Amino acid sequence: MSKKIQNKRIGFHSIESIIKVNPYKIKKLFVPHSREDKRIVNLISLAEKNGIKCQVSKKLKQEPEAEIINESNLSFKDLKIFLKDSNKKLNLLILDNVIDPRNLGACIRSAAVSEVDALIINKHHCAPLNDVAHSVSSGGAEYIKIFFVSNLINCIKYLKNININILGLSEHAEKDYNEIDYKENTALIMGSEEGGIRKKTQENCDQMIRLSTNKNFKSFNVSVATGIILSEISRQRKC
Repeated sequence: MSKKIQNKRIGFHSIESIIKVNPYKIKKLFVPHSREDKRIVNLISLAEKNGIKCQVSKKLKQEPEAEIINESNLSFKDLKIFLKDSNKKLNLLILDNVIDPRNLGACIRSAAVSEVDALIINKHHCAPLNDVAHSVSSGGAEYIKIFFVSNLINCIKYLKNININILGLSEHAEKDYNEIDYKENTALIMGSEEGGIRKKTQENCDQMIRLSTNKNFKSFNVSVATGIILSEISRQRKC
């Protein structure tokens, strides 16, 4: 059985996104006792319009907090169904080795802004999608499909078999990211800023690309790098 996602969300952006996109997820919504400003009033109004009652909590100081229903992570099986039902050129993001939940959350936020079709997470080599990641994502996790796979290599091979171009980021690559045509089916793989993409994963990429040509300092933070490349992919697809 797949692991359950943690059932707590903290912060305005995250909770507002849930109410707007998936209000059924919220079991209980708590707001801080000490706040009566416009932002709290607007949140309460939005919640009530969607049939969600708010409870005032003296334990909370600034940020609202929501208790969420238990949901199972989407799996590789779910990903196959999603891909089969898709009738568009796909833009996928794969996270292979992102171990900091804050980086995970920031990558999810960039993926949501860039309208990525789906995010694939190598669940044994990545940070958990916990309340910290959700908070940093600012509600981005509500806007994109997120799939957790236990064998990323098999997943990549499956993607290649259905004609999805697999690109991996590496500072040692010779091809610049802005020289790539992203208008066809594309899956971008990002690794950690310390170790990057695992060697086995690199070996299964169709092509490796680099982000920086700076000879003295080549490495971006993974979430920053993700945002830059996804912005270029989005730009090309809108041309």
